[in-house]
Amino acid sequence: MYPGVELNSMHNTSLKTAHALLDSCPVALLLVAENGDIHGFNPAFRALVGDAADMLQGTAQPDSLITPLLGPGTLLSWIMPDGDERWLTVDTASIEDSPGISARFFTDITEKVRLKKERDALRVRLGEQAIKDEQLPSLLSRYGIQVSLEPMVSRSRRYNSPLSILTMGIATAGDREQTLKNIVQLLSDQTRWADLVGCNADHDFILVLQETTQDSALTLVDKLAAKIARMNEAAETPVAACYGVTQCQKNDDAASMLERAESALTEARRNDSGTSIAI
Repeated sequence: MYPGVELNSMHNTSLKTAHALLDSCPVALLLVAENGDIHGFNPAFRALVGDAADMLQGTAQPDSLITPLLGPGTLLSWIMPDGDERWLTVDTASIEDSPGISARFFTDITEKVRLKKERDALRVRLGEQAIKDEQLPSLLSRYGIQVSLEPMVSRSRRYNSPLSILTMGIATAGDREQTLKNIVQLLSDQTRWADLVGCNADHDFILVLQETTQDSALTLVDKLAAKIARMNEAAETPVAACYGVTQCQKNDDAASMLERAESALTEARRNDSGTSIAI
């Protein structure tokens, strides 16, 4: 173990053996008594804590700087002396011939954590770029809506033909998954073959209505609201809905039009359920 660390005389022989075996171990090791006293550490642990190791001589209670290393967790984030963040797993083992003494092993898994974060970020990006929604595969994803919307916006501007987007958010205290499926069926029944139906990551619905003015889109809102009201009459748990509507404008592209429709839905949510906002 690290030179200068005193050994408890009662466990001197057995700990010396442990020190000899583990002194060259690349994994950071700390020997701790049940009362928290430090009985030794190896060079890898000194590299982990830096100058704080100088305060661990003998059996004094450890400095608060290393207290996180003594907690009950099995995974922790640790800032190295050079300021670099490391992720460590913590494994604890009792020393059979040294009652009351345990060895804590700190394994650096920073690279694994980094790779996991990169993998998760890639999954998110791929999910954002999927054409279909994963949970509701009959619907386009927001990305799928935006890709499909771009040529429609160009055509609307070129020929001055109306194009509207209707966004719809729902809330229920019941089975949300089943409610979403019911709304998908409702939208399928109430839209035309030329319309696009999709949803965003929060499963707010997005309807792209070709050859449809804003006023006609608001008429569809009234129809949907009436249908949902009838559904609620037979339902144990009612569904609340709010709506946002916008029509393609002169300088729109797919992104700006979609964002405006979503902003309208956000504004509607600030009001009572059943509200529709047109912008």
